[in-house]
Amino acid sequence: MQRLVLSLDIGTSSARTILWSTDGTAVAGSLVQHEYRMTTTADGGVEMDSGLLVQSIEECIDRSLNSLPVGSFDVSAVGISTYWHSMLGMDENGAPITPIFSWADTRPAQDAVTLKRQLNNDDIYHRTGCVIHSSYYPARLHWLRRTQPNTFHRVKQWVSPGEFLLSRWLSSKNINTSTSMASGTGLFNQGSCSWDLDLLKELGLSPSAFPQVSNDLLLDSSLCKEYAERWPALKHAQFCGPVGDGACGNMGSGCSTPAHLAINLGTSGAVRIVWPKSSHALAGRDTQGLWNYHVDQNRRITGAAFSDGGSVYQWMCRTLQLPDVQSLEKEIAKRGPGDHGLCFLPFLAGERSMGWNTEARGAVLGLNLDTDAIAIVHAALEAVALRFSLATTKLRTIFPQTQSVIASGGALARSPAWAQMFADCMNLPITLAGEPEASSRGAALLAMEAVGIVNSVAEVPTATGITYEPEPSKVERYAELLALQEKFYDSLFGDSA
Repeated sequence: MQRLVLSLDIGTSSARTILWSTDGTAVAGSLVQHEYRMTTTADGGVEMDSGLLVQSIEECIDRSLNSLPVGSFDVSAVGISTYWHSMLGMDENGAPITPIFSWADTRPAQDAVTLKRQLNNDDIYHRTGCVIHSSYYPARLHWLRRTQPNTFHRVKQWVSPGEFLLSRWLSSKNINTSTSMASGTGLFNQGSCSWDLDLLKELGLSPSAFPQVSNDLLLDSSLCKEYAERWPALKHAQFCGPVGDGACGNMGSGCSTPAHLAINLGTSGAVRIVWPKSSHALAGRDTQGLWNYHVDQNRRITGAAFSDGGSVYQWMCRTLQLPDVQSLEKEIAKRGPGDHGLCFLPFLAGERSMGWNTEARGAVLGLNLDTDAIAIVHAALEAVALRFSLATTKLRTIFPQTQSVIASGGALARSPAWAQMFADCMNLPITLAGEPEASSRGAALLAMEAVGIVNSVAEVPTATGITYEPEPSKVERYAELLALQEKFYDSLFGDSA
């Protein structure tokens, strides 16, 4: 009987389930994906009905488990990857009484400004690894208490989507949260490894309003009767607590040490490095502009997150009169750095790293009567790559041992010209990840490690794809373009940053 691990990947645009062999390879035919769309509102809201998530992920589990003959496999563990920073409120019976609020919801932006005036943002950053920003829990909870006080006070416990799902499926309804998920809330004191009491007091909450934080990824609970009957293949599986999708992405793409920096470019984007807690890598270092979270109790992850990645390209496809994709790719590839004569700020969905400015918006400088649509696309793609390079330079001052970049997400795989821009802007070789489902694989590998199938995620080989080497003639020019971008940024947003 084949021994397998099931991974659940809960994303902002789809849910995916995959069965994995113990050598870290996906079982053919077991990938199931259910796409959905979050609800957006004119005032900046981004949310999702919890019932839609339940239906999507449970149907995926059904289909993945039914992809193999009954009795031919044994699922030893279940790992979960889910998006950081998002939340929903449950009542005393564990029923959801709010929608799932996404990290991309900008309605708490003014509340973030208010909290910055009331609190010491630098002190909170050093305690929690997160700045005060609309994407984190403190501003969102402040906004909910101000705008929906009745709902706010009815909530018994605030959880991530992952804990909510586990509370439905497992016999124990008091589901602990992992240090990974807690570290991405902006409410977790990384020194004491517990909820930050001073911040909770400011919000009128106690630690009981959140799950207990556990250093152990394994959960001491099995499926309840209803779901054990629905999923008999999982009846004896060990469930792991949810882990942030960025951490899973690093582990699944082979970036589990500081030697390899991981970037992900999907709708949004991120650049991240995993490092051992024992190394004290951040001690005395300037980490301003970066966030600091946990993979688990032994590993930390530091990086930058960008609200706009592939979304900038998608916006231009909707807005501009562009040629077909292949013609566009060829035209951009033959143009030199900055040939467009434009300076683009890619903050169409606001800014997170590096300035964490809730007021920042997209802007373009240098338009004239000769500017064509391809020039605007070229400038925008370069602008996104330059923001990534800014964060990468900062990370490499902290982790000089970084040798290369592993890139996941479909955006760079589909555009060699954009991938080459990233290599030139970062002045580092960029290798495309060979595993298209890096977050799902990372969740599976962490589950294998937790139950003892493997000693360490790092010992499992990871396939890679094509490598893009930086072109020296372009590196210096991109450094000049980055300086111009920073000057443009400061002229528009410097005082409010």
